[in-house]
Amino acid sequence: MIQVHVPATSANCCIGFDSLGMALDWWATFQFEPSNELIITGCPKEYANEENLVVQSFLKTCQHLKKEMPTFHLHIGSDIPFSRGLGSSSTCVVAGILACDAWFQAHLNKMEILEIATDIEGHPDNVAPCIFGKAVCSFMEEGKPRMMIVPCADYKCLAMIPDYPIVTNEARKVLPSTLEYKDAVSQVGHALCFLQALQVGNEMILAKSCVDHLHEPYRKKLIPDYDSIHEQCREMDLAMWISGSGSTMLAISLDPTKLNQLQKNVETKLSIQCRQMPIASKGAWVDYE
Repeated sequence: MIQVHVPATSANCCIGFDSLGMALDWWATFQFEPSNELIITGCPKEYANEENLVVQSFLKTCQHLKKEMPTFHLHIGSDIPFSRGLGSSSTCVVAGILACDAWFQAHLNKMEILEIATDIEGHPDNVAPCIFGKAVCSFMEEGKPRMMIVPCADYKCLAMIPDYPIVTNEARKVLPSTLEYKDAVSQVGHALCFLQALQVGNEMILAKSCVDHLHEPYRKKLIPDYDSIHEQCREMDLAMWISGSGSTMLAISLDPTKLNQLQKNVETKLSIQCRQMPIASKGAWVDYE
């Protein structure tokens, strides 16, 4: 049996829209065993078919390797919620690719895996940290992903997960088509300081660099709890952002007492589910049973 372990991710990280993502120490496990027919367990019935994203990603990798698609029993063990901005679709994509690679012992390198995953997802900001771990900044050049791993200080993360989903395509519809020049200049400065503060552990600069002009001012309107949580984080000097397209919001800190206090406030006053975890130090991996 092939087992693929894949982390949740937080894309955008406030100032890195479509270009920065972070792997979280929150794992989904996908098990693959040979079978006479395709069987999928561990997910809602509407996803237990050939259109399942794990299966489609496995198929895409078969086509890349010029191999015939096998039949298997896929069991999904994941409590990463759907449509909450935590990279649930990216876990499926990366799991399918890595499982196919392991099935045929193709020994794809991580950049080849990233290229296939980006081709499926359309952008690398979630799949890159999913594959490499830590934080990853990336861009596209002539249809190919380019990326750099960003080492992170010992930050802990608090995911605040409302009970309502946000569909990525809908979240993109609220974004503007243009940006003022002064806002672009501001974005660059905040992004550069954010990356350095993330690496060296300057929590004050990290919090103050979380000022975005590209997506958060527009997407926050889709999240009724955003303003309340953002104000609490500002008062506590905590870095905080909308994870992916939402509805999850992520706060990070070197001080667990701050996160504990924020979690208590959010759970008791807003009745929002919370979960703490470190930044994942490694990306997806495969083992065998």
